[in-house]
Amino acid sequence: MFKRKNWLAALLAIVMLFSLTACGGKTETPAETPTDETPAATELTEWEQKSNIFVTDETDEELYQKALEEGATVTLYSISSRCTKVAAAFMEKYPGLECVPFDISTNELLEKVTREYDAGVHTADVVHIKDQDGSMWKEYVANKIFYNYQPAEIFAHIDPEYTATATPLYIELTQLFYNTEAYPDGSPVTNIWQITEPQWKGKIMMQNPLDNLSWGSWIAGFCVGEEPARLEKAYEDFYGEKLVLSDGCENAGFEFLKRLHANEPVFTASSDEIAESVGTPGQTNPPIGFCASSKLRKAADNGWVFAPVNLEPDTGIPAINTLYVVEGCEHPAAAKLLIRYMMGGTDGDLGAYKNFNTLGGWPVRDDIQPAEGSVDYSEINVAPFDADEIYYNYNIVRDFWQMLG
Repeated sequence: MFKRKNWLAALLAIVMLFSLTACGGKTETPAETPTDETPAATELTEWEQKSNIFVTDETDEELYQKALEEGATVTLYSISSRCTKVAAAFMEKYPGLECVPFDISTNELLEKVTREYDAGVHTADVVHIKDQDGSMWKEYVANKIFYNYQPAEIFAHIDPEYTATATPLYIELTQLFYNTEAYPDGSPVTNIWQITEPQWKGKIMMQNPLDNLSWGSWIAGFCVGEEPARLEKAYEDFYGEKLVLSDGCENAGFEFLKRLHANEPVFTASSDEIAESVGTPGQTNPPIGFCASSKLRKAADNGWVFAPVNLEPDTGIPAINTLYVVEGCEHPAAAKLLIRYMMGGTDGDLGAYKNFNTLGGWPVRDDIQPAEGSVDYSEINVAPFDADEIYYNYNIVRDFWQMLG
């Protein structure tokens, strides 16, 4: 089985040792991309045929009856503690079915499901995880370990931007927060390039991209696709002059990371620590910090006085929570039914979705309103997420950051 990156990533890393300059390497073009097209019947594996995994037009009632017949149970591996509430709501809606939830951290979930898969043990039916670096798509879906299940009547309500490589559940962000008590007139920073200015040296909090997959993916997002051009334009619009790249810097993304690193950000172990440091009241000169948008729902309970900044050109790539059916699972009908239910069904049913539709998270569906107090997602500046680009450049950008010292 795979260990976070396949042989191609390893090859890229070796090549980089000989070719990477002081400010990053070239963006790679993926040689192959898996598709979600239904294969011909003769090409289906035995499990694909038996499970009807590519059949997406079954109704909830049809799947319910099939789920009762196949064992009346479904097992969910989830990175959210809210999975227990989801399981309870699912069992209430579908009497006779048992949903067994496991609340597991990202690394533990992948290790567990991978170890079980390699051993031929089919415990998990559905996996809820984030595909932050593209590896779920490039390694698990491409190699038929995970399957995307995308019923047309549900996906008609979701922007295709988020469905090309995954079955999206909801969106979270990494946002810059400031102390609203210390800055009552609004954020002292509006453009992302401002955090590279001398006055913010040692006053920007974040997690170390070298220690955390999501943060490594976040910095990679600044260096790929159309994002460098967006960063360059944001610089020119704000400062009224053309951005000058440092020697060896291929694009504005690497230049931004180099300047950010030079401003000596303060690294912490968690978003909670950042939220507390930024949002604790009574401060006269508090730091600003990047942390998970989900911390907004903890603000009232903790007394934090902070708010996110809608940065120009954007706050970076989104963190998209995704759902998959596990290959070989013994309850595929129940897995499909659970995914449909978690996503709100055909009519935007909030029975399960309400547990994820909280402040600091945004629904992917256009027929479900975000939680009360949320800024409409369409009004937030967010970078495009390209699973292929992030996957093929993750190690290059991460190693570039490491080379900065």
